[in-house]
Amino acid sequence: MTAIQIRVLGPLEVEAGGGVRPLGGPVPRRLLAALTLRGGAVMADDELTDLVWVDGPPSDALAALRVAVSRLRNGLGEQLGGLLCRRATGYQLAVGPAQLDTSTFVRAVTAGRAALRSGDAECAERLLGSALDSWRGRPWEDLGDRPSLLGPRATFVELRDVAFEELQEARLARGDAPGAVAALSAAVIESPYRERRWELLALGLYRTGRQTQALAELRTLRQLLDTELGVAPGPALRDLEQRILRHDAALIDIADPAAAATG
Repeated sequence: MTAIQIRVLGPLEVEAGGGVRPLGGPVPRRLLAALTLRGGAVMADDELTDLVWVDGPPSDALAALRVAVSRLRNGLGEQLGGLLCRRATGYQLAVGPAQLDTSTFVRAVTAGRAALRSGDAECAERLLGSALDSWRGRPWEDLGDRPSLLGPRATFVELRDVAFEELQEARLARGDAPGAVAALSAAVIESPYRERRWELLALGLYRTGRQTQALAELRTLRQLLDTELGVAPGPALRDLEQRILRHDAALIDIADPAAAATG
């Protein structure tokens, strides 16, 4: 069997036999993207037709679905077409977790976070960086803006945001404060209400000898939260501000990566 990789963290892409398969048009592409939503579990006929046809299912939806399946099998080729299996209530894409970028992304982020918590910042940086490198855009882009996709998309976007923050934490733990500061300076503009990013940015600035700027960034966040949301920064940020003001030596000492990463 030819090896296959299916990527839906961005526009659908199928790689097999050393090349990218064309798949034969938007309908087969949407069908394949829809089949990955359950990670290889069976998808019911009515759910598939709702996802595949943007303007609503055709009058003979089951017949149209069979045609779409046939076109997709042709696009995948003789060997890989057999991965698309008919079941009692729908269709199943018979692939394993290692063949879906959604599954490998989750596993890499989970392993990276575990490595960081255990004190292995180098391994964490490698795993989290690899996970983020696989992110090419909005998950299931080919399926458009369906209400049923809001939940799955939000889950992956949140996991990506967490992975980015954990990656910067790993960089700080390894002593790469300049690299973390560079990434976080842009990130707090893109997502200004994620307090963890401001916390890591202030810590990175402090470790690069910029105490005044670190405190200024925390004041900026305090003003933003008060003006836009009517709330105060959380306890982690308030604690960090006080530790910076009193020049807490533990904020600089990164001899213990695990302690520094959670400092």
